[in-house]
Amino acid sequence: MKRLIALAAIFGFSAAVALPNNVLGSPTGYTIVASLTPPTLSSGSSANLNCGWHQECDGTYPFGNGLDWEDGGTNYGNPWYFRGIFATNNPAGGIVATGVPLVNTQDPSLCDKMTVWIVEKFNGVLRAAPIYEHTNITNSAQFSIAGSVLGTYTNRQIGTTIDDHGTNCPFDGSHVHEDHVSVNGSVTISTDTSRYQTGAQCHNNHCGLFANNSPTNWTRRFSWPEGS
Repeated sequence: MKRLIALAAIFGFSAAVALPNNVLGSPTGYTIVASLTPPTLSSGSSANLNCGWHQECDGTYPFGNGLDWEDGGTNYGNPWYFRGIFATNNPAGGIVATGVPLVNTQDPSLCDKMTVWIVEKFNGVLRAAPIYEHTNITNSAQFSIAGSVLGTYTNRQIGTTIDDHGTNCPFDGSHVHEDHVSVNGSVTISTDTSRYQTGAQCHNNHCGLFANNSPTNWTRRFSWPEGS
């Protein structure tokens, strides 16, 4: 079993994952905003929301930060993507962060979870950890994330869906459960509860279609002062 999202591991990562370009604690005066969009289907497609905001899409549908996205396939092994619109009020724009694909949980008796750490370029600080459940990673290479005043779209395939049904993972069917964990007190996290219904309100493939490259269809947003 692999579990890499213990808080100690998160905050102790910087030397191994990303080297800071500048001294920590020297704010630039700019703000970075990362707005993630649906992770399934090819870019520009309309992704189907299987289940609205939930912890588990089952029984009482307890409210949580998860959204289930159908991947359009009848079998497993369909691609999933790290997607989002990255904005900065720095008029020069450029590379604002590094994406780092990592295993969160990989265990035959549990639901498998992958993550893509969003690491600020300026100081090498981990800012966000979106989670993608019922998936694996086929492309673990780090990648640069650009930002601009109007927002720059990033679209990168990270892995594929897997048959994750097991003793302690009762959910099957090829899909991606998109979630996040909080990792940094300087980051403001928002979820779009106005655009997407709750799991109790909508589940079982009837929650709407959403263009996965549209900035209006962001699911979760991370905002922070650069260099803080």
